Amino acid sequence: MAQKNTGKLLATQGYVVGIEISGSGSRQSVALADLNGNILRQARRPLEYVPDTTTVLAILEEMLAEVVQPEQLKDGRLLRVGVAIGGLVDASQGIVRTLHHAHGWDNFPLQDYFEKKFAIPCIIDNNANAAALAEVQYGRGKGERNVLYVGLGRGIGGGLVVNGHIYHGSSCTAGEIGHMLVKENGPRCSCGMAGHLEAIASARAIVRAMIGLSVEYPETEAAISRVTGARAERITVAQVFQLALDGDPVARYVVNDVHTYLGIALTNIVHLVNPDMIILGGPVAQVGSLLIEPLRAKVQELCLPAAFEALHIVQSGLGSEANLMGAVTLALQDM
Repeated sequence: MAQKNTGKLLATQGYVVGIEISGSGSRQSVALADLNGNILRQARRPLEYVPDTTTVLAILEEMLAEVVQPEQLKDGRLLRVGVAIGGLVDASQGIVRTLHHAHGWDNFPLQDYFEKKFAIPCIIDNNANAAALAEVQYGRGKGERNVLYVGLGRGIGGGLVVNGHIYHGSSCTAGEIGHMLVKENGPRCSCGMAGHLEAIASARAIVRAMIGLSVEYPETEAAISRVTGARAERITVAQVFQLALDGDPVARYVVNDVHTYLGIALTNIVHLVNPDMIILGGPVAQVGSLLIEPLRAKVQELCLPAAFEALHIVQSGLGSEANLMGAVTLALQDM
C-alpha cells in the first residue's frame, strides 16, 4: 500500500486536480487548479440517489476527462491529485475506512486507485480536514494558528488545524465531532449509536426532527406546507430556522436543540484544545446569524471566561466550495 505522499515538489508551473466525494457518494465535484490555488475549470454531478462505488468512480472518470483536457494544460503538466471524501479516512495509508451514508467503500484503497489512474501522487483525506486546511490557507482562518472547522451537512465532520497542519490523531480519526456523545439516550446516529451530535444538529437530523414532531401540531404542519408548496419532505434547514424565528413552537424546539447540543460539543472542544477560531461550514451554517449568534452566546455561557475571551466563532468564508477547495489545498501541500 502506497504511503501518503507529502514530499516537496518545488514546482513553479503545472496544475493540480481536486476531487470531492460527499458522504453519500451522491455528489461529486472535480476541479483543475493552478499552483496558486485558483480553480480554472470544474465539473459537478449531483445525483438523486445514493450510488454504488463503481458508479461514483465511473462518473468521476467522465468529469476528469471533461476538466483535464490537453488544451487546458498549456503551462505544464498535472502534478498531483487531492481527494476530499465525506467519511472515515486513513490519510496515512490512503484508505477510505467507511462512509456512514453509503455502502461499498469499506477499506477502499482510493489513493492507489487515483495514483494508478494518473501515474502521479495523490493525497486523500476526510472532507472536513481538507476544508479546515483550505479555510486556513484561503478563507476565514487565514493567519490563525489553531483552527477548528466544523462541517454541518448531511453528516457532521470536524477538522483541526494546528500550526498550519491537519491534526489527524493516532488513527486518523481526530476531529470526528459528529460522533461526540452529547445526549444520553438521544436519537440514533448514522453510525448506529445513540445520542451523537450528528443525530441532532446535522441538516438531515434537523429536517427529520421537524417533520416528525410536526405530526402532533396541525399549525406547524400547515406552516411547513405553506413554505414548501405542500411538499413537506423538501423542507430545508433554512426554512426550519426561519419558522423558528417566526415563532413556530416546533421549529423553535428543534433549533434550540441544535444550539444547545452543538454548543455543548464546541465548549468541550474549546476547553480541551483552546483554538483561536471555530469556523462553521456546510448547509446548516449557511443560515448565518440565526445559527452563529445564539451558538456564540451558548458557548460563552458554558465556557470558562479565560477559554472564551480570545475565541472567534465565524461562518465559513469558502461556503459551499469549502470541500472542493479543500481537495485542491490537499494537492498543493508542500509545493
